[in-house]
Amino acid sequence: MIDEIVGFNVRNVLVIGIGGGGDVVGSTITYSLAINEGKEAVLGAVLWERYVNDIVPGPIRIQELRNAEVIGDYLAIVNGDTYAIREGKRVVPQIANVLSIIKDDGLGISISGPVRDAAKELSDYVSKYGVDAVIGIDVGGDVLALGNEEGLYSPLTDSYSVAILSRVQEVTGVPVILGITGPGVDGELDGDYVLMRISQLASKGAFLGAYGPTRDDLTILEDILSKAITEASALVFRAARGYHGNASIRGSTRYVKLDISSSITYYLDLRKAMNDLPLASLVIDARDPWDAMRVLNSRGVMTELNFEEEVYRYYKAKSRVPSPEEAYSIIKEIKSRLKAQVQLTSGNPPSSTHHPFR
Repeated sequence: MIDEIVGFNVRNVLVIGIGGGGDVVGSTITYSLAINEGKEAVLGAVLWERYVNDIVPGPIRIQELRNAEVIGDYLAIVNGDTYAIREGKRVVPQIANVLSIIKDDGLGISISGPVRDAAKELSDYVSKYGVDAVIGIDVGGDVLALGNEEGLYSPLTDSYSVAILSRVQEVTGVPVILGITGPGVDGELDGDYVLMRISQLASKGAFLGAYGPTRDDLTILEDILSKAITEASALVFRAARGYHGNASIRGSTRYVKLDISSSITYYLDLRKAMNDLPLASLVIDARDPWDAMRVLNSRGVMTELNFEEEVYRYYKAKSRVPSPEEAYSIIKEIKSRLKAQVQLTSGNPPSSTHHPFR
């Protein structure tokens, strides 16, 4: 099936969880598919943890890693014993938890620098190790956002990663596949909306196929979930086990409608989809995630980096992380502030409806 998705017979596949945090957990479904079909496969992940695991805003830097083989400013070979030291505290990336279960090494990717530089290093890796295809997995589907969606608040990591992968495809000529695992399971974009976006891209020839986890995949996923910290990927597992109905996420501040389709991964041709991924296009020349945040904020788009910086200030002031309800209030305040700023800049009255890409 991997060959059919890519379009030719491949030997070596790089599967990357592109959204940071627990996306690498959902990525193991595609990784297992490749392994079971006799492919050489490497599991990778963007090194950016949620605030519940890492209070320091922004991505983990390669220099902060321990028990890892550094191969550049933005890449490192990681394993089940890898961790990072951030402001004196130990942070275990979710890819390390995953690798400790599957007993393999993987690729840690830091998106702490310019899109162009990170793409250059990843392109060199792809060429050096004979990677035939790269599959970037986003759990939930925020990567397909247009930017004006009400529930969206963490599009930066996905978009930055896609911008990097787009450049990798340009430089190497190696096909890049974008996988959407569990539409809507992260509690941001509604699942039906994500499926609608996939349908829109399918109408332009970008849809390459879909895959649902087998019993063996779920056995591995269950073992991983006993150690890894993730809510969204855990809902993919729950859906595959037959849960149907609403499930709470983010401390019950959001609810996700689950059914068996919430366990499926949908594969898209990035080259054909890129023109319809406006957020990735906006950040393709960004110097770092903070630069990308400013670009997206100027369009009224909130990012997880906005949120993490506010949470960090809260933590420093109160010596604790905010409760889920407090975190949700922070998100609403940031979104309201950005909307007001865009309205002021555009000259629209505060009561008007503003679309960030008009």
